[in-house]
Amino acid sequence: MAWADVGNWIKNNAGAGAGLVGSLLVGNVPGAVAAGVSLVSGATGSDDPTEALMALQSDPSTLVRLKELYYQEESSVRKHVEEMTRLRLEDAAKEHAETQTTVRAGDAAKDRFVRYTRPGQSWCSLGAAFAYVFTAQTPDMFILGALLTLPFAYAGLRQIDKLVQREGGV
Repeated sequence: MAWADVGNWIKNNAGAGAGLVGSLLVGNVPGAVAAGVSLVSGATGSDDPTEALMALQSDPSTLVRLKELYYQEESSVRKHVEEMTRLRLEDAAKEHAETQTTVRAGDAAKDRFVRYTRPGQSWCSLGAAFAYVFTAQTPDMFILGALLTLPFAYAGLRQIDKLVQREGGV
């Protein structure tokens, strides 16, 4: 058993305050996980996740003790949760920026084949989707969705790119 399992149980069963301790345990920031382990260990008297979970499940007073420890360290817990959220959002922003950089590089490529591949695939796929709708007896929504994936993705990425440029972002 891992500390993340203990964290999930706490999030689902401990209520509002101590639920944040569970969030610390399921995160991926080592300092936050260590803070969560410290609080749970202090409440249960065990640094083994299996024993800690058994203590929390079997003795309601350990959950009360965990809540008391949470309230004593509330600002620290909230700081760790805030840090985990900030890192997750920064990661998502970097991922989006990398996608946009790749798209822009393809759009600005000197090689015509590279520059026209994405839009060409999208137009071909859109044409195939229209042909499928008009020729199939009863179009299957899964197949139609698969055929429309490229044009929707291409149009969506271009729209996001335009919005980001307009708002002065990435």
